[in-house]
Amino acid sequence: MFDKHNQLVFYANILIIVFGATVILFSDFTLVGFLIIAGGAVLMYEQFKQNQGTFRISGVEKVLTIKDTCGTRATVKQQQKTTACHVDNNVYWFKNIASSGSIGNFSINGQFPIEQVKDKHSKYQVCMALPTNPTKATKGIDTILSYDYTNAFGRTKGELSHVIDDETDQVKLVVDLPKGRPIASARAYCKYNGTEEALLPPVITGETRIETEIENPKLGAEYCLQWTWPEANIIKKITCYLK
Repeated sequence: MFDKHNQLVFYANILIIVFGATVILFSDFTLVGFLIIAGGAVLMYEQFKQNQGTFRISGVEKVLTIKDTCGTRATVKQQQKTTACHVDNNVYWFKNIASSGSIGNFSINGQFPIEQVKDKHSKYQVCMALPTNPTKATKGIDTILSYDYTNAFGRTKGELSHVIDDETDQVKLVVDLPKGRPIASARAYCKYNGTEEALLPPVITGETRIETEIENPKLGAEYCLQWTWPEANIIKKITCYLK
């Protein structure tokens, strides 16, 4: 949680508290000892507060819905509670939005983002403004991000992923596929610090729905829900093209 400098400060605060306890146990200056302990506890509390992340995220549910058997049209709906850790936070950025196809029609709580950028890695970031009353943001805001994919899931292997950019308590990934091109296989895994780790097998329902849940995901990790399905036949491709 702490860098090297903050670790030293943390240990110093521990020593202050220990010193206060020693004064209480081995001297007649009981009140002084309690004051020393209180001072160390306050310093420790402030350190934890200052080293909190910018935001805490709870109850993330990210649902990918593919609307045709060719995988040409799809939407993502991401619901979460967004809580600001500091009253001076006035915007929130959704980051690491990427796809092999094109992405557009971003919406946050039914409104256009106040800013949208595309970085050098072709990943999008979109920004929403937080309420002008800072206490609302620190109590948590129900947030819905949605956007569309075009020509992103035409291959026999597809994937929905989510990067943990802020402290998050839970993530649920869901993929809804169209009828007529059933799932062949599916897996869930995590990418962290250059390594890949398999997760528990996802739940598959009716050959068209896949989901997985991750409790206490790692900050900075990318969680992926991957599936394979057969190649769309020529009739399906023509049908998709005509729609």
